[in-house]
Amino acid sequence: MSNSQHNDKHPTDRKLHSFKEYKSIKTYLYLVFCPRTFIPLMKCVHTALQKFFILQFSVKFGFRKIPVVQVDNALDKMVPFSPKRISTYLDFIHSLARPLGFCLSKFNRKERAQIAINIINELKNCYETAYHIYSFSMSTTNRPNYKKDRHFRLIHTLDPHLMCVPSLHVSIMIMAWVFYREVFQSPIFDDEEKKYYTKQVFDSAKAITETVLYVKQHSVNCIPSAIYMMTIMLKDRFTLNDAIYFIDSLFVESTDISDEIKKNIHSYVQMMFERFVLENCSEEDWTIPIKRWLTTYKAS
Repeated sequence: MSNSQHNDKHPTDRKLHSFKEYKSIKTYLYLVFCPRTFIPLMKCVHTALQKFFILQFSVKFGFRKIPVVQVDNALDKMVPFSPKRISTYLDFIHSLARPLGFCLSKFNRKERAQIAINIINELKNCYETAYHIYSFSMSTTNRPNYKKDRHFRLIHTLDPHLMCVPSLHVSIMIMAWVFYREVFQSPIFDDEEKKYYTKQVFDSAKAITETVLYVKQHSVNCIPSAIYMMTIMLKDRFTLNDAIYFIDSLFVESTDISDEIKKNIHSYVQMMFERFVLENCSEEDWTIPIKRWLTTYKAS
């Protein structure tokens, strides 16, 4: 849709869309069969396999020796185990695809291909950046031995659970928020649309970040390291103010956690995040603050 086509629409004809209207499978098919996106997609898949999945299993089966740190925190127990939220946890890749599907319907052929390539490269960069930590030290948490749900059985079978710090779920969803926020600054969207569509991505990022604690796939310790990593990867696209805003939004609507516990979680995550940022000021390598913490932390 051209800018003139969009701007000529009468306001009463405009419809605000939910990203859930856009099927992920159509987006995945586009990425596979579009000549411009196929190679970047394959490079991203290769990176994820090599630097996340294969690396993890190589440690699990003893082919590679990397220390594994237990990173549980007492605050983790304050967030109740909520198996019903597993579908939200598993939705994180679809949460990238649905907004992309929406964008594919709004931009012209050249623009939509470039948007798709850009987010594929951003996703690849998330795996490459986190690898600098995972290859130094892996980390894990205590997970409930819950087998009543097929999703949990699948996760516990296929996920060795050795790459908790930093959380890629959190990192990827922050990347999605920042990326699509920039896309929605296009003049084809008016101010109401920019705000509405950016909020959808933000709400999804927030919900998925919360579920990593609800389904016990991560500790509160996995969140600040992920947020800190994204300030490095995204630089001035994801500011300190953005980070604090994101932290303060977590669990605000939750009714199963007391206000005191919410405050404690916010304070702890912010304290750890600021610690990483401040320590990085005197380091040439951004990974040093996280690596130092991993080598000295004692699970509580």
